[in-house]
Amino acid sequence: MTNGDPQAELLATIMQGVDTAISVVDDIEAGLLECSKQLRIDPSFETFTALSAGISNLGDMVSLMQEIYKGCAHLRSNPVPAEFVTAFEKSVDLFREVQVSMERQDWISLADLIQYEISPILKESKQELITVRECLTQG
Repeated sequence: MTNGDPQAELLATIMQGVDTAISVVDDIEAGLLECSKQLRIDPSFETFTALSAGISNLGDMVSLMQEIYKGCAHLRSNPVPAEFVTAFEKSVDLFREVQVSMERQDWISLADLIQYEISPILKESKQELITVRECLTQG
């Protein structure tokens, strides 16, 4: 219960966003890894449809995490250290590589990027989100 306190409402909203992100990150990763497998053996229309949905979900996840961190910055006493929010900062160049692989129709490179680069970032991001949640709960 927030009793109309803007800081408490902000914290509740951030916590809801963190919980949502934690709950979907494994599904996003699993979907992208399945696309990675399919790109290696069957780059079909269905594979690209699933890949498109996975990339869209990943984009939504990045946007949600950016909003969570922006929200944390507005808390009077932000208990979330900046070093806990680094995983997606590493991804800008990676997304450029993904785009280049897609433009070149280099499905093996794209599958490798998903499996060996994006998947670990998602795992790291989930751990960062869990840490953020713990910081917010304790703070």
